[in-house]
Amino acid sequence: MLRPRHVSGAGAQQQASENSASFDQFLQTKVVRWHWPAAVLLSMGVIMLLTQVVPRDILPIPGGLRAGGFGGTGGLNDSIDLASLSEFERQLYGCRSLKSGPIPFVDTEASLAALDGLTEQQRQQADAYAAALAACTDFACLRRVNDMPRAPGQFHFPHFMVIGFPKCATTSIYCHLIQHLQVQHPREKESHWLSQQCQPRSLSCSPESQEHYLAEILNLPEAARYRFTKAAFEGSTHYVLEADWIAAQLAATFPWLRVVVALRDPISQAIAMHLHNVMHKREMNCTKEGNEASIYHCIRRALKKNSRSHYPSKIAKWMEHFPREQLHFLQYESLTSPGSMGGELASLKSFLGIAPALPSSQLPLTNYKHVHTGHGPDALGRYWVMKRWELEHLVEIARNNTMDTVKLLGKGGFASPEEKVEWLLNWERVWKDNLARCEEGRAAPCKVIVS
Repeated sequence: MLRPRHVSGAGAQQQASENSASFDQFLQTKVVRWHWPAAVLLSMGVIMLLTQVVPRDILPIPGGLRAGGFGGTGGLNDSIDLASLSEFERQLYGCRSLKSGPIPFVDTEASLAALDGLTEQQRQQADAYAAALAACTDFACLRRVNDMPRAPGQFHFPHFMVIGFPKCATTSIYCHLIQHLQVQHPREKESHWLSQQCQPRSLSCSPESQEHYLAEILNLPEAARYRFTKAAFEGSTHYVLEADWIAAQLAATFPWLRVVVALRDPISQAIAMHLHNVMHKREMNCTKEGNEASIYHCIRRALKKNSRSHYPSKIAKWMEHFPREQLHFLQYESLTSPGSMGGELASLKSFLGIAPALPSSQLPLTNYKHVHTGHGPDALGRYWVMKRWELEHLVEIARNNTMDTVKLLGKGGFASPEEKVEWLLNWERVWKDNLARCEEGRAAPCKVIVS
């Protein structure tokens, strides 16, 4: 029997508890200890403000993508009644970069225009393909039907996955893509269904689990309504972490699948993941080692070669099991830079086979927790403090990690020699900027800001 999934809210009560949990970690990791009185007052002020401002008759802003939130906090004066919105509108509601802004409009019927100019033979193919695929309830059926001829404008189901890495703009990518006329939104962005609900280390899901995944995660009924003229996908970032087994299984289960992987400066990625875990009240015992308490210990462990977020070992598995034309790698620092954002997004959409100019050349910034956690230059998450020698050691580890990563990208044909240099330079700039914020002396404090 499938166990129900719990989707946590992100309304007033969660915001207050997250501030409390984050403040505990604030003290443990020595992030500017001498600011603790101000942090206490700030936390109390936020709690008091939330209890007074948020209307009780308005539904709390959800935290899970099924309900429409994306991990960030909504505007305090936002009075939109979520109960009046459709499921898709609730997802778009959570995708707003400015939480006081309007819900983006998407013409959900526009993709059907792709079938208007079909020949009679193509129309018959389109009808047969759509009818057969709509009737599928398991993975074997998907494999049979996806071998059938499709009409121009129709997509495989599912067409692609955005698999991670975590804290590498995957939510922003998700929010950008679901506003595209040719993309079918899933009912839940990060279900992690295939890695958590199927049998360990295989995709031998039960018939009930397979049917649930197709209908309740990938949104098969709605994709069928648009006759598969929209590219269906999901965005479970744990899949990339389970590369040792799930890469081969996904390639065998959905051999047509296109896979998108985003990479970020490893130090920034590890720090952002640490903050994410703290804010979600996950037990974090990594900051203390002996008598020392520092976030350095957490990040050092996260960068180890055998860690789940070690880039080279994970992406090597995806390269092993998926052909070059079905893999696409993005660099977070280039994707989020105003100067290169449009080009990176256009390249991604060209890879997916959808109109590269739509819906825009801008990436919504929806899940920046170092921004959402507070205001002011010393708010928790704005920067992290560690000693100069600690940061230098982390940079040494991260540099080896990224050198191996870029070598793999070059060997696999994913990056030209010039692009390899640009990848490395982007990450070197992040490390150089952080080292420049260190005070003099080996044990002097450094303000580390994530990319």
